[in-house]
Amino acid sequence: MIDAGNSTPSPEDLSVTERPRRRAPSHSREAQLLDAACAVFADAGFLAATMEAIAARARSTKPTLYAHFGSKEDLYRHCSERAAENLARQLFAAQVAAGGLSLEQQVRAGTLAFFDYAAAHPHEFRLLFGSEASGTVPAARQRLMTAATDRIADLIREFAAAHDQPPWGASATLCASFIVGLTVEGARSALGAGPLSPRLAAEFATSFTVAALRHIDLSLAAAVDAG
Repeated sequence: MIDAGNSTPSPEDLSVTERPRRRAPSHSREAQLLDAACAVFADAGFLAATMEAIAARARSTKPTLYAHFGSKEDLYRHCSERAAENLARQLFAAQVAAGGLSLEQQVRAGTLAFFDYAAAHPHEFRLLFGSEASGTVPAARQRLMTAATDRIADLIREFAAAHDQPPWGASATLCASFIVGLTVEGARSALGAGPLSPRLAAEFATSFTVAALRHIDLSLAAAVDAG
């Protein structure tokens, strides 16, 4: 099993896009337009969302939207990339801040950051992980989840090395993918559960994850790596 001792991670590149990260909006008006667009896209999906509805929510005009973003497709891409980058930044910053703490505390830091983001930015979260996701969103979401999985896999490997365990190979990535999937589905459930506290749900998810890590059969992990 994995014991929750100390592991010291190294800082990671927070970018989850394949091209240079788009610079932050140069003024608050553009950020407001993106906020309005994220809300409409999250509620209606790309196909049903209209530039008229986005302009109305932003208390702006269609010409203003087109002047800033060019097209509905480009606006959707900007929304998906901003959402993924904002979540990645918050998630990995929390993990870096927890560097040097126990594996349990690092898992807790990342889980709390994810749930806190989902609660504070429900439209961005639903844009990325909602059932209406289409177009550029799945690719942005996949880059984010891959980056998160790779980061957690690195933490598992670092922990194993620091505690004289056999090195983990593909099993670390598989284990990390379980943790990421649990976190995503848990946050989805927590957001839709009415009065349920996202922070309490995050603590419960952390408890579940840590219990699983502590009771992993290392012989099965080795078998995965050997297979």
